[in-house]
Amino acid sequence: MTRIGKLLIFIFVLILLAAMGYEAQNVAKMGWNAFVEYKSPYLAQLPRVGSTEPLAKRVVLIVVDGLRLDASKKMPTLNELRKQGADLVVRVGQPSLSYPGWTVISSGAWQEISGVTTNWYEGEVQVDSIFKVAKDSGLPSIVVGSPGWKKLFNTHITEALTVEEPEEETSPEGWTKVDEETYRLALKALEKYDTGFILIHFIGTDSLAHIFGGVSEEYLAEALRVDGHIRELLNLMDLDEDVLIVTSDHGHIDAGGHGGWEEEVLRVPLVMVGKAIRQGVYTEKPQVDIAPTVAALLGLPSPAHSQGRPLLEMIEAPAEVKGRKGLNAALQLVGFYDAYSKALGGRTFAGDVLKKYRENIAIGEEGALANFHADLTRRASAARMARLWRERLVRFPIALAIALFPLLYLLLYRKRIRQAAIPLVFALLYFVIYNSIFFILRGHRWSFSAFNSEAQIKVFFNQCLMDAAFSMLITGLILALISWKKTWMETLERVVTFSFFTGYFLLIQVDFFYWLYNIKISWYLPDLKLGFKYYLDLLQMTPVGFLSLILPPLALAINWGIKRWRMAPAPIPQAIPTSQVSPEEAPRPEESPDMAEKKPEEVE
Repeated sequence: MTRIGKLLIFIFVLILLAAMGYEAQNVAKMGWNAFVEYKSPYLAQLPRVGSTEPLAKRVVLIVVDGLRLDASKKMPTLNELRKQGADLVVRVGQPSLSYPGWTVISSGAWQEISGVTTNWYEGEVQVDSIFKVAKDSGLPSIVVGSPGWKKLFNTHITEALTVEEPEEETSPEGWTKVDEETYRLALKALEKYDTGFILIHFIGTDSLAHIFGGVSEEYLAEALRVDGHIRELLNLMDLDEDVLIVTSDHGHIDAGGHGGWEEEVLRVPLVMVGKAIRQGVYTEKPQVDIAPTVAALLGLPSPAHSQGRPLLEMIEAPAEVKGRKGLNAALQLVGFYDAYSKALGGRTFAGDVLKKYRENIAIGEEGALANFHADLTRRASAARMARLWRERLVRFPIALAIALFPLLYLLLYRKRIRQAAIPLVFALLYFVIYNSIFFILRGHRWSFSAFNSEAQIKVFFNQCLMDAAFSMLITGLILALISWKKTWMETLERVVTFSFFTGYFLLIQVDFFYWLYNIKISWYLPDLKLGFKYYLDLLQMTPVGFLSLILPPLALAINWGIKRWRMAPAPIPQAIPTSQVSPEEAPRPEESPDMAEKKPEEVE
């Protein structure tokens, strides 16, 4: 190929890389907005099933925001309650943020169903909730704590006793005062309402974990203060008539932060004690089981969009009572999953699953409802996955074309493939440098827990952009320096090919996510760990694409500069005039052997 032909190909590749970098910004913005503004297609109005006999007069649910499982084990009052009642771990859904978690606790619906995916959710939740079920049944439905609960469940609630929250960076004392005010309002609520459902939310623990970290002294001290508040609140409860439940919406990573998939974030405590609660330590359960369990204790129907089940194995009641409650819960789940399967565009399956278990559930057989629920959720997961694979098959030819088309560039190397090795190695070096900065120097993970507060989101992503730019620039400059002996055309080819490989490796990672989950989401939430990585890959494309235009002329300048410096003639030493030479510095004539033998005074 002629030199002009190669130059034209190089220019075309560089323009494509720059265009890819520019368009990556738009795709990243589109994906972020699709996640933040996700509209659930599963919000159809669903009928509720009937009520059953109440087992408790009042259920008080205390949510200690951001309480880690390990921190909860250091709370004396909570540990005493563990010994008296049911002690277990619940697994939180993703994203593990506050508003989504509050909605899961109250509705029994995962984030994909409720549509509440971030703390920026606007308006009232569209799924049914235990608040609304209690209110519609004529029972008090009370919230004490953060104004966010009223924002999410406004018309679902009989009364909201809210506290004023200070700025995020408030001192520990400021958040302690917030929890003390929550405690005082909770006392009023317990004195005023002796029936129904009361939710009490302590927020100080979460805020101090964000500021000081999830294993900090300040965080643990606040957890212990909340533990003291729980002890005092117990004085206004009759556990022969009432049920107390203590849990958390999410945990925290050690440095402070949540939203991701880390075990210390997803595994939180659940302690139940009081009327009809069977003492024991139980296996891990999903967070969606809380709302239907509260409903069963109060004799209410489960929220219509609930995906969980009442934890009947933790309830002391006659088999016939458990049978009625279990069958009601099963019928609610059938109604929801029939609507779910229709929204997916598939056949209904929930009724067929129930036929297999209905008789055993109705007689209150231990484990029957749990087995039905496990089978049902497996079928629902299979139906969801079947639609995902149908859509993946449609996207596969496009994804394959995106992956293969850029490889046409390598035809330039068809007879000298070894010459592509050095640019390839340096492209891999870019990823080594970038990921070393991200994982080792910064200590990040592919997780929403990486930014500790909403104010840090922009800073975090800008930092990732700068790290990618630094990694690209330093790798490209090193490549230019080691290529100084090459001709300008060979140097240009190396740098362009390095940029090509770097951009291509980012492209195939983005392309893989596109094949799995598409660019925009409309009926599901993707794997958020992969989704976070996908967003970071798109961010890297921007500096990689734009620096691809800058590195070639920079490399040529380095190539020219080093050669010019190396080829410059050495300076010629100038003769020194005799008049400027001192007698001591004047050259002496070589002495003959005869002269050397004479004494100094004999020499004339």
